[in-house]
Amino acid sequence: MLNIMYTELLKLKRSNILWLTIIGAVLPALITTFGEFKDMNWTNLLNNNLLFLNVMIGPMLLSMLAGYVVVREYNDNTVNQLFVYPHRRVTILFAKMVVVLLLSVTVSALNYSLIWLSGSLIGHQPITAELFWKYTDAYLWMFVLQALLIPIMMTAGIVGKSFIPPVVLGIVAILINMMAIQGVEDHIPERITFVSYFPFGSAIIHMLDLIKSNVNIGVLNPLYPNGLTFVLFFIFNALYYTKSEVHSGS
Repeated sequence: MLNIMYTELLKLKRSNILWLTIIGAVLPALITTFGEFKDMNWTNLLNNNLLFLNVMIGPMLLSMLAGYVVVREYNDNTVNQLFVYPHRRVTILFAKMVVVLLLSVTVSALNYSLIWLSGSLIGHQPITAELFWKYTDAYLWMFVLQALLIPIMMTAGIVGKSFIPPVVLGIVAILINMMAIQGVEDHIPERITFVSYFPFGSAIIHMLDLIKSNVNIGVLNPLYPNGLTFVLFFIFNALYYTKSEVHSGS
């Protein structure tokens, strides 16, 4: 297992995906800091960074990372060699998921560190313990909920065998996120409840509840749709990988 994971990591060594990971983490913090540069407020800084990262950047970045890890095998015509390795295909699939998870950890940890650092450098307000733990909790929740969506993002690349399906799925996720924000901001209970059943929108509604505490209606806990999505699509990916035949091209 460790050898397979090491091999998957080596495939990323000379790829642009590592730069994409860094840019995806730095860009939200940079833009948010620039917007708060003249009159920095911790709450606004952290709220805007979370929204920008998880609503706009996160879905597309996750879809591109997950898509790249699986689609590259088809684009480079190495999927045949992959399927004849003396390893169980489920193990290979799991190793690819771990790689995407590590990239996601890098994005979240780097962005988290940068936003606290930038706020400390440009602001003069002290960081209270309550504020620190409130937003740390929000960051951890969003990371966990995003990580549970890795299998569905990989499915788009595995089945589509190109980068287009993951990108389309990322766009759909952004649209669902925007519906969630609009429902909360406009106080539309029906829309909030509806979006909370989707694996993407439910995470955003939960995030807004954590940082703004204004989602005052009964919504589905995001662990249910995201957890169910993880289980179903992981099983699908495992079965699809196991039953895929060695072929000669596309």
